[in-house]
Amino acid sequence: MSKPQTFFHVGYARAASTFLQKTVFPALTGLQYIPRNNFRVRESEKKRFKADKILMSREAGEYIVDRCDRVKDVFGSKIIISVRRHDALAASTYRLYVKNGNTFRFTQFLDIDNNKGVRKLEDFTYMNLVQHIERTTGTKPLLLIFEDYINDPDFYIDTLCAYMQCGVDKSKLSQKAVHKSYTDKQLRIRRQLADKYLPQEQNKAALDQSHIGDFTKLKSMKDNFMIRISGLFMRLARFAPDSWLNDEPLIDQAHMQRVRDHFADDWVACYEYVEQQSIELGIGRNVAIND
Repeated sequence: MSKPQTFFHVGYARAASTFLQKTVFPALTGLQYIPRNNFRVRESEKKRFKADKILMSREAGEYIVDRCDRVKDVFGSKIIISVRRHDALAASTYRLYVKNGNTFRFTQFLDIDNNKGVRKLEDFTYMNLVQHIERTTGTKPLLLIFEDYINDPDFYIDTLCAYMQCGVDKSKLSQKAVHKSYTDKQLRIRRQLADKYLPQEQNKAALDQSHIGDFTKLKSMKDNFMIRISGLFMRLARFAPDSWLNDEPLIDQAHMQRVRDHFADDWVACYEYVEQQSIELGIGRNVAIND
């Protein structure tokens, strides 16, 4: 068999990557989709290639640029990126941090004024990643906007299929959410408890000092154990009385609006990129854009 053509989906964490991996990608036809389970970006994975066209997928957080560079070096794949509106992504990502026992506040997650947050503003600027991939690979990535799937699923799926020149069995697609969201009450209870043993600044400082080299197999095992413990706690938190809650909201809504405003130009640029992308692929929208 000749060298296969490979595509790699690198999704921002909390940008519906799991939905794509479990619902959309398995429904595609005319290619081999390699599920994310136990998959790593490494040379040995090529032994799993059994078709002329391969699709792989791994979501990424703050190290998404490193993931894209590694994919280029190992597989030389065309890149597919999935995003969602910045404030929605930021809020969903923050909720995940809280669920896993972190105590820093949403204003410390993305620092609009000084860019000293847990996550940096440039990491949330989607067109930075698009342009980086263009420079390093010489090929434009496919950009998928999750809001397009909600508002115009046929356009979203047709775009994906046109880019990879594959088909889709739409009977296998489902609108059912892959991850069940935790309530604000559960997450506030979780954060209040974590506050008792992990001060906000100490928590943030530890995250500021972390880097990609810290993610060893042992750390992954520890993280997975803590995720399981957190999941158990969250289920129990549903039954906590409301009287246990203090007055502090989970997410500062004014700061969330500032996040949306800060990235407004980047969001417009994403839609402009997708519009040009759709022209090149010969795909038209069925529903007007809804911001």
